[in-house]
Amino acid sequence: MLNANTMNMDGKNLVLIYVGDSSGCSHVRLRYNSVWYAGHEHFGFTPVILPFPTFDSQYLARAKAIVIQRPVSPGHIDLVRRYKALQPKFGYKLVSEFDDQVWEIDGQGIPEYNTASIHFDIKGTTAVCEQTLPLFDECVVSTDYLKMKLLERFPTIKKCTVIKNVVPRYLWNYPRKENITADLVKPTVLYSGSPCHYRNPVPARQPSKEEPNGFPGITPLKGDMNNAWCDWVIKNVKEDKINFIVMGALPWFWEPIKDKIKFIPWADSQTYPRLVQQERADFQIAPLVNNVFNKCKSALRHTESCAAGTVLLGTVFHEDKWSPYEEINPKCKVLDNATVEDIDKIFFNLCKKDNYNEVLNWQYDFINNNGYWLESNTHLQQWLCMIDSGNDKFI
Repeated sequence: MLNANTMNMDGKNLVLIYVGDSSGCSHVRLRYNSVWYAGHEHFGFTPVILPFPTFDSQYLARAKAIVIQRPVSPGHIDLVRRYKALQPKFGYKLVSEFDDQVWEIDGQGIPEYNTASIHFDIKGTTAVCEQTLPLFDECVVSTDYLKMKLLERFPTIKKCTVIKNVVPRYLWNYPRKENITADLVKPTVLYSGSPCHYRNPVPARQPSKEEPNGFPGITPLKGDMNNAWCDWVIKNVKEDKINFIVMGALPWFWEPIKDKIKFIPWADSQTYPRLVQQERADFQIAPLVNNVFNKCKSALRHTESCAAGTVLLGTVFHEDKWSPYEEINPKCKVLDNATVEDIDKIFFNLCKKDNYNEVLNWQYDFINNNGYWLESNTHLQQWLCMIDSGNDKFI
């Protein structure tokens, strides 16, 4: 919040931030960063999460940059235009921020199985973006594919930069997991996924006083589990070969084995890292199907797995190289057209001591050597470039 402490510093030090919502996306992209950077004055800027727009001149005069996450609603049109009109007077940089595909790309929008498809009018958000995005000095996105598709769809954008998703040490920095000393027998496997990855059924309702037209119901969809992963889990749980944990919500297709699954209800973004660490799972799985929305996504689940000391098996696509999990260890890649037997072969090969330890150590080096900690100098430099109009190093 804006207060005397943020306003007493000399010069233009404020970064005014409008987050899109209170979801995990806003935390990963902006809230975690704001907490870290606001607590260290020597960085030279103070991020401030704003609960509502401000046009107070004393704040705008101190603003180094204004960052608006996901400016896709009709109300954003007037907001962005007003800030653009005031920009010559106050001299701040105007930045938009995206982590997902929320406009139409190649005729595709948000997948039908994703609950977010209910909340976003893709044609409407696309029309808003056509009006607002050219007004920003810079658009910041989370992946190279998202950048490519954003520039293809909106060629009048002035500049687009990739700042990858990272995780904060202050939430994830637990003691390093020790190498195993024997092959894994009945390993623990964690699946952490929101209903954005599948669609649970909702039964039809007859007309009533509250609902005169009734409700037609919602047909279930497997979504990102519309592949061999769903059957692989059921098979290995039934055969007692794995301990299986579901975190978040229980998908309808695992109802038959729910008595053999450990279920952990959804947690807020601050609690989630502790719960993952607490379970000390041997593996995490990240199934995906091949569509534009998933290609735009980041490999955040892999980064979290590296931080937690959990080996991640992720989906790669047999038709192209745009899966977010292309960068994971080759031994952990599972093709989207793999069979249950294919997954068995990959998984149980990784249960061997030497293979498991090799990947575990590889993941540890990956997160520490590639700037995937929020507190890394690499990430700081990218943020400094984002808020400084005079530094083009990370174009």
